[in-house]
Amino acid sequence: MTADFKTVWHDPTLPNRERKRLLAYLVEDVTLLKFQAEGETRIHIRFRGGKTETLITQNPKTSAQHVKTRPEVVELVDKLLDDHICAEIADILNARGIRPGGSARRGKADARFTDLRVIYLVKQYGLRSRYDRLRERGMLTKAEACAKLGITECTLVRWAKYGIVKRHAYNGYIGLYELPGPHVPAKQCSRWNQLAHRAEAIRRLNSSKCSISRKGL
Repeated sequence: MTADFKTVWHDPTLPNRERKRLLAYLVEDVTLLKFQAEGETRIHIRFRGGKTETLITQNPKTSAQHVKTRPEVVELVDKLLDDHICAEIADILNARGIRPGGSARRGKADARFTDLRVIYLVKQYGLRSRYDRLRERGMLTKAEACAKLGITECTLVRWAKYGIVKRHAYNGYIGLYELPGPHVPAKQCSRWNQLAHRAEAIRRLNSSKCSISRKGL
């Protein structure tokens, strides 16, 4: 047995009770030290002949750790919040094949991201909300934009629809509006200058500015 221990240990006909007896003949004692912060357990083994050996093994994950969202997914959500609402982020994650942490549970392998799951991640990990990001970029509420332009909310909604002012959604229903540039649009008689024509003129003006700036570069 001492000359060919591995052969005896791996013998398929050897029952487990005999393997335990073999260990009892070889091992004097074993000390387990669990380090929760490092996520590992150190196993100090003292053999009967006086030799010692230390093994290190990773601690098994808890049920909470199994369903915890991966850090790289949280980082991606934080990045996507700059340009997308939560419902759009859920669609992007699902399209990339990324699954929520709950998919690790039994019978939940087909779980998908939803807008509510993304909202939960934003609150759980203290990410800046889409609203706060837009406000930091100088976006105006509907009331502020109306006061700035001297128009009604109904006119503001129509202007946003035709692209005269830019609207940025921060959820599925409500949005904020970009601060008008140096050429503030003014309310005009739509009979002679329809919104569709004004919007087209603004798009042509913006495209010409972009081409000029590129030539300057």
